[in-house]
Amino acid sequence: MEGATHGLEFCLAQADDFEQVMSISVDIYNGLDYLPVRYHNWLKEPLRRVILAKKEGRVVALVSVCVIDDGHTAVVEGLRVAPNERGKGIAGLIQRYALALIKSQFPSLEVRRYTRTGQLSPDVFTKFRLICSQEVLVIHFVAEELQPKLESVIGHLRGSGEEWEEPIQLGAGEVKKVFLDRRVVEGVLPGGTIILDWIPYKPSDSNLEILLKRGITWMADSTVDPTVLSLCSNAYKVPEGANHRLNIDIFGKNFPQARAQFVFQLRKALRLLQGPIYCLIYMDLSLWSNMQSFCQTAFGLSYQRLLEGQKVLEAEL
Repeated sequence: MEGATHGLEFCLAQADDFEQVMSISVDIYNGLDYLPVRYHNWLKEPLRRVILAKKEGRVVALVSVCVIDDGHTAVVEGLRVAPNERGKGIAGLIQRYALALIKSQFPSLEVRRYTRTGQLSPDVFTKFRLICSQEVLVIHFVAEELQPKLESVIGHLRGSGEEWEEPIQLGAGEVKKVFLDRRVVEGVLPGGTIILDWIPYKPSDSNLEILLKRGITWMADSTVDPTVLSLCSNAYKVPEGANHRLNIDIFGKNFPQARAQFVFQLRKALRLLQGPIYCLIYMDLSLWSNMQSFCQTAFGLSYQRLLEGQKVLEAEL
């Protein structure tokens, strides 16, 4: 499968392209890039296509498209262009090529979705619908140093009696009951969407079957009428030093419940981690200020503005 336009050759990524892909990705996400860990796994996923653009045999761009939502949604991920090739329209060309390819192979596809960070120009909204927007809080700490503070903070919150409810870790059956509840979809999930580490899934039985196989920790403040839900996926190594990246997605607007789930998700995750950690917490904008203040006051952690929000966009395919 090959194609050429504007001096570019498009092709499916291969395992031996890894080093070249990494060479064009050195400044991605301020050292928090997920691609070094995921690249080889992406190549094995049957519902994903990873496309490269090459110029004179050298990799100059990459994009990945994954099919979700029972074959109805194409999620575009991992877009990157070599620094010396930016501003030449290559990003648009490789995306158009990848979407045309995936549509030809999966005719049931109806929409494409992107999850973006940073400020979006007004013309973006002439092409895409904004499905939802979450804020991002990035904190950095050493696991062994934070663990005793975490236990102390949890003990204090439990004893304070002020708006404290013990979070519930959900089993597989409870996950489906809670996340498919119409009240949850319409009132708790942002834009009626389950966002896991930047991937937006529509709440469906088949999507939950997929997600339940990924080692996610699912929490809620109630299994009957929840106001806050959270997900924590497995941590993974990132290029920034000897660090791991941990992602905690929080849905809902009740701060005390969100705070409780954050500390319990963190506590569970740190049992398996050591050394420096970057923790990314995604939440409704209304929670961000209180959560940032809590992390600073309770743990002495200052936030790092490495990512400016998380926005899910959608358009017809």
